[in-house]
Amino acid sequence: MIDLKPDYLKKVKRILNGHVPEHEVLCYGLRAVGAAKKFSYLDLAVMTSQPLGPLRLEKLSLAFAGAGFPFRVETVDWASTGKEFRKVIRKTGRTIQNPPKGG
Repeated sequence: MIDLKPDYLKKVKRILNGHVPEHEVLCYGLRAVGAAKKFSYLDLAVMTSQPLGPLRLEKLSLAFAGAGFPFRVETVDWASTGKEFRKVIRKTGRTIQNPPKGG
């Protein structure tokens, strides 16, 4: 279970659905394993096969920055990560968003 208050989780899902609805998104790190402190980052990986592009990733980051969370949200683009970092993401990753069926 992802370590977020229900209202924060709902807001995160709404932002993801508005910016990257076609991609699975994993939460990884402390919040994914239930070990988060109050201000621990929310680490998210957008599971892409091709890079999202800097403008789209920036818009997603700005949406999270403007959402008023009492913690920082860090987003990474899977296609732009290296092999070792992917191991870290997979080790603790929990799905926070699934793409629509058939899409």
